[in-house]
Amino acid sequence: MSRIETREHAMEMLFQTGFRNDPVSEQIDIFREAYPEVKEDEAYFLDVVYGVINSRDELDSKFVPFLKRWKLERLPQTDRIILEIAVYEILTVDEIPTSVSINEAVKLAKKFGTDSSSSYINGVLSNFVKSL
Repeated sequence: MSRIETREHAMEMLFQTGFRNDPVSEQIDIFREAYPEVKEDEAYFLDVVYGVINSRDELDSKFVPFLKRWKLERLPQTDRIILEIAVYEILTVDEIPTSVSINEAVKLAKKFGTDSSSSYINGVLSNFVKSL
């Protein structure tokens, strides 16, 4: 399984956690059963899922200043998760170039977001990176 697919599964898993009340570890076990290919890059999958969950407030605080005319509460859930994953990668995953994290976030937005999500996410992440 490619890193792109792993990132996509991490996004789906994070989206799922917003609708279920059972512990994340149990949700991950269920997710693994449904998507056994996750085991091929499980370390990265778990790193992203737990990394975003455990530092969500900090990640959000990094990109919220760049949400033009939007508040975090009004942001579509998929867009928020995509931004959280990208910011997590940019800040913590040294082997992934920043440009790749942004490009992959845009691809996820095109697949899962609204018609304007990809350009909006690209702009937010570009401005966030310029601020570093």
